[in-house]
Amino acid sequence: MLERHLIRSAAVPLALASALLMAGGAGAAEAPGWEISLSGNSPAESLMSVSSVDDDHAWAVGRKDGAGVIMRWDGERWVEDTAPGLPEVWEWSAVSAVSADDVWAYGSVGRGQALVHFDGERWNSVTAAGPPDDSWPEVPIDAVPGRLFKGGNALYTYTAGTWKTFALPARVDIRGIDAISADEAYATGMKYPVDGGHPVTYRWDGTTWTLMDQPPVRTGTDTAEIAAESSDSVYVAGWADAPDAAPAIPGVAHWDGSAWEDITGTLTALYVHAIAPDGHGGLWVTGNDRSEPAHADPVFWHYDGATWTKEAGVPAPDGDTRWPSYSFYDLAPAGASGGFWAVGDYSTPMDANGDDTVNGLIERSTASPEAADR
Repeated sequence: MLERHLIRSAAVPLALASALLMAGGAGAAEAPGWEISLSGNSPAESLMSVSSVDDDHAWAVGRKDGAGVIMRWDGERWVEDTAPGLPEVWEWSAVSAVSADDVWAYGSVGRGQALVHFDGERWNSVTAAGPPDDSWPEVPIDAVPGRLFKGGNALYTYTAGTWKTFALPARVDIRGIDAISADEAYATGMKYPVDGGHPVTYRWDGTTWTLMDQPPVRTGTDTAEIAAESSDSVYVAGWADAPDAAPAIPGVAHWDGSAWEDITGTLTALYVHAIAPDGHGGLWVTGNDRSEPAHADPVFWHYDGATWTKEAGVPAPDGDTRWPSYSFYDLAPAGASGGFWAVGDYSTPMDANGDDTVNGLIERSTASPEAADR
């Protein structure tokens, strides 16, 4: 997981001051719970990560046509970030914003890596610690005031211009990080291979990382997502392959400060790519829906602390209506309003030549979690 810090402040019901805009300037498509903020022929064909600091400042990163793209929310619409200093990369895969003049982004270039910092005026390259992660190049980062955390083939912290490396056991890879403060953070991943391996979760105490108890998820679950609210509320999630090409089997576990609990419940047929606490004791989960019969709607699941509820997102006007063509890869609070950003992509229907187009997608919640559950 990436930037989650706004959710730790008191959330209030969402009241949008103005309609959000899709690419091209059309009015936002809406459905109860979510609305489209960006779709169609935009500067992004896929968005992998999103981070927000307030109602008027958010960043989303991804790629288009083999080049990295950073999008910026200015309070009214999403536009491509044209601040100077960005190096050329194949993809920007992670972003984490502490404030409007303290934003980090991580990307891949060839078999190398790129790390940049935005100071409010320009992007500046920072040398990233460690070798590129050949197994999972989409390395997680998370920033808080005074410290940057980075995962991958080791656990790294960056403070005042200095990197510190925490070596991991062989075949362990960190896929998600969520920091509460400079002195408390959580990371999750796997000891690979998935078949025969197991999930791992670590806690940072300001000095070092400590391995936590193993989450009680189904064998074969690749735990790539983590979200930390406090020392007694941490979520990890992932999915496992089902036999006979059946839909993916999701798994979610919650740490209460002393023990893990499997809360997967009725959550089903979902490739879990993103999770975020809702600020009311519950959890949002999304990814790629594989429920039967196959359909194309974007999907969100909400957990209220006891029960899971499945909720449809908004299909893009030019999206495919026949296949499960929507994927969301990250969720983040959308300012102090209590809403959330969701970023990902979708495909258009095939043309006469059997070709389709993949377009970036950003949706924003239009109701607070409390209202959604009533």
